[in-house]
Amino acid sequence: ANTFKRPIYAGNAIATVQSDEAIIVGTVRGTAFDPVAAEGGSAAIETVGEVKDAGISKFVSEEIVKLDRPELTAARIVVSGGRGVGSGENYHKVLDPLADKLGAAQGASRAAVDAGFVPNDFQVGQTGKIVAPELYVAVGISGAIQHLAGMKDS
Repeated sequence: ANTFKRPIYAGNAIATVQSDEAIIVGTVRGTAFDPVAAEGGSAAIETVGEVKDAGISKFVSEEIVKLDRPELTAARIVVSGGRGVGSGENYHKVLDPLADKLGAAQGASRAAVDAGFVPNDFQVGQTGKIVAPELYVAVGISGAIQHLAGMKDS
């Protein structure tokens, strides 16, 4: 009950870890399992009573961003660019039309994000988003292990 297997070294090795803590928090990659059937199942539905505010946090704001392209983590096709495209202008000149033509989401390497080519929410990799599209097109990306960790299931 307290022993788990988890990926290390950007998913290239599996470690068996054990925790003696009373509370264990686990995460699962969204693409780690096949989708479930749309119907069926036997989960119980329970009504939960009123929940009181603990007073330790507060809601600041909510902002909904409308994208013309698919959401990066759920896209069937992803087109990503890296430092090798040379500039933000080149990124958009080359990759925007390609993504539009393919109906793809756009991603980027950490180097491209750090260079200011695109915003941080485009970042794919160990410190970015994890994606597993059917097709992943990488343009000007070195293939650093940190980036591969974010797209290796593609």
